[in-house]
Amino acid sequence: MTARKPGKDSFGSAIHSLILWILMLLVTLITGIILLPFMIIHKPHIIQKVGVRWARTLLWLGGIRVIVHNPEQLVTEGPVIVLSNHQSLLDVLIMYHVIKVQFAWMAKASLFKIPLFGWAMWAAGYIPVERENRQHSRTSLYKAADRIRAGRSVIIFPEGTRGHPDGSMRHFKKGGFILAKKAMVQLQPLSVWGAQDVIPPKQQNFMQRVFPGTVEVIVHKPIPATEYAQKSQEELSEYIRTIIEAPLPELKQHALERRNSPRR
Repeated sequence: MTARKPGKDSFGSAIHSLILWILMLLVTLITGIILLPFMIIHKPHIIQKVGVRWARTLLWLGGIRVIVHNPEQLVTEGPVIVLSNHQSLLDVLIMYHVIKVQFAWMAKASLFKIPLFGWAMWAAGYIPVERENRQHSRTSLYKAADRIRAGRSVIIFPEGTRGHPDGSMRHFKKGGFILAKKAMVQLQPLSVWGAQDVIPPKQQNFMQRVFPGTVEVIVHKPIPATEYAQKSQEELSEYIRTIIEAPLPELKQHALERRNSPRR
């Protein structure tokens, strides 16, 4: 017998996914209740610690294994900008599982205006970014860069959205590299493969499917600011893309070998 092919749909997978979503929503609700007092007193470091437990619990519930290559190269002291390819909704859990420094997500400024939800984002140290207006967007990126230089680490998906269903990467957007050039802190590229098979980026039928599986993460060496100081924004974008994209064919081959090997 061989392992399930990624994205294969069936009534059984629908029931499995429905049960998983219910369990994950319950865990998320309980986690939110636990975090409420820490949101009130604004303790982002505690929020992240609980977030890590939340992510690992959901990975365990989903039967999702994460293999991290070169973990010794992970930055343990910020500030750092983590740059990763973006394959799936699962990437959020993967980042919480893998990253060792306290970090913040960057989010649309309009989300911070939503009652309770926006308050929670502020309490967790999220960084607002304007996207509707180009001038405002650039100004908000400069403000974000100031916060990063002051010690805040962030995670950026340079593609700006989830990649192609086959796991290949989309074109990189400019924002992340405008931010990097302005902040001038160390960068840490990550390569992720397999998330697109566990939670496919394209919703299937009436409900997003969740499949058990393995995700591999390659941790690349941190890049000090001095190494990219002389590169233009475009050169830096291409440099980071080359680093992230290089191991993806090998990771894809690993996944094919696992899929075609008999179960024991």
